[in-house]
Amino acid sequence: MSHRTSSRPGPVQRRRLATAATVVLLAGGVAACGSDSASEETDAAPAAGPRPVELAADWLLANRNADGLLENTTSYEGKTSTMTDVGSSIDLALGLSALDLEPAEAEAITDAVEASLADYVGSGGERYAGPTAKALRLVVDQDRDPRAFGGVDLQARVEQAVVRRGAAAGRLRDRSEYGDYANSIGQGYAAAALTELDSPRADQVTDFLLLQQCDEGFFRLAFSEPDARDQSCGAGDAAAADEAPDTTALVAVQLASVAEAAEESGSPDPDVQEALDDVAAWLLAQQAADGSFADPQNGTNANTTGLAGWALHLLGEDEAAARAAAWLRGVQVGQEQTEDGELAEETGAIAYDESSLAQARRHGLSDPLDRSPWVGAGVQAFPALAAADEDGNG
Repeated sequence: MSHRTSSRPGPVQRRRLATAATVVLLAGGVAACGSDSASEETDAAPAAGPRPVELAADWLLANRNADGLLENTTSYEGKTSTMTDVGSSIDLALGLSALDLEPAEAEAITDAVEASLADYVGSGGERYAGPTAKALRLVVDQDRDPRAFGGVDLQARVEQAVVRRGAAAGRLRDRSEYGDYANSIGQGYAAAALTELDSPRADQVTDFLLLQQCDEGFFRLAFSEPDARDQSCGAGDAAAADEAPDTTALVAVQLASVAEAAEESGSPDPDVQEALDDVAAWLLAQQAADGSFADPQNGTNANTTGLAGWALHLLGEDEAAARAAAWLRGVQVGQEQTEDGELAEETGAIAYDESSLAQARRHGLSDPLDRSPWVGAGVQAFPALAAADEDGNG
């Protein structure tokens, strides 16, 4: 891998976003110090409830269908349809694993993904590079066989999706009659998974990913045309949508894994570290005073805030990550306020934004069209709640 000269500190130490299970304090039956009577007892200390991140995880897990996967309900031209959402299900499993929460549930989700893999990664002549890379990332995380998962050699598929020569060397590409939609998010999953597998394509994939970082520090989403001579962000102005923190945060979470693997191998990568340092600086500049993050098209919302907060926590920006977690708690059911009425049974759910929370208080979430945005926001937001302290405060 080529290296840029850097005076930055050494590689980031990727953290496991460790979270304890429900903390139970010792209660009752303790003799008071200095008391003349052994039967004199102190008042029982109150037991701490589940942390916000645990409540969010429990709510999401309860929203799986009979096949063990999350669903997405949409409406188009007056017609409502519900489809299995394998991508969000993978997000949930990866989040649980990163938090060391519910390992059996993460394993069950992985089993369910395996059973639904073909349509997700492409069957017949279809080959979807980004989804395949994301599925491979899950397989590696869950210690499954990357050569035989759901009847597919996922490692080979990802490696075969990598352009081998020319200016676009290292780039993922789709093989599909619908076009090529490979982007930096899928590239990030591929870089992390192939690095952990010690694939001969790992360095090339990571190098191409680093080309997608713009001078300001963010990662653009869309690649240049495959035949363009310059494949870097500097080849042209990034689209305004590229400056949304979501893409940059998702890439940073995966690059943190690449950095950890490089360090553990005894060959720290200054290119990756410099990229992560630049991401941290850019994300910090995007954070609002209340701890939230916004994207250019949809404004302040939970999944943008959650992804950015998660990335900042991994990058060691604990104070900023805690402020993001505090904002998320403000749109989480049962946190800043005790819910009754329409949301009495939805404790732990994370609203997409403050407006969505207010609407749900009036109408509830029984309609799948109303519920789906909460699931989509929650799977990307909930890991950031691990930055809250043990009392659940940001």
